[in-house]
Amino acid sequence: MADGLSQITIEKLNKNNFQLWKFRIMNFLMGKGYWEFITGDEKEPPIPENPTQQQIQANKTWHEKARKILYWLSMSVSNSMIVHIQGAKSPKQAWNTLVKMYTTNTQARKM
Repeated sequence: MADGLSQITIEKLNKNNFQLWKFRIMNFLMGKGYWEFITGDEKEPPIPENPTQQQIQANKTWHEKARKILYWLSMSVSNSMIVHIQGAKSPKQAWNTLVKMYTTNTQARKM
């Protein structure tokens, strides 16, 4: 895979290394030009009732890129974390789930 996560070494996300993992995966996605899928700036192109071939292709391309990012995210988290993101419908949703989990765990540890 020429543009895959296998090109670099990222320690898989676990309950103890979120900040380091976040920094590395964030920079990886920015470097690949996919960070906008995480921020939500890159939105799924709608398919109108009578779509053109261009609209269909744009939607298909968006889904292909989103699946690639979801794959990278799934490969960069420990097996125990997969269950939390396996139902995500978008990279943004998966990312937000992981951030929320970490924030909740950190607050619980502080208490």
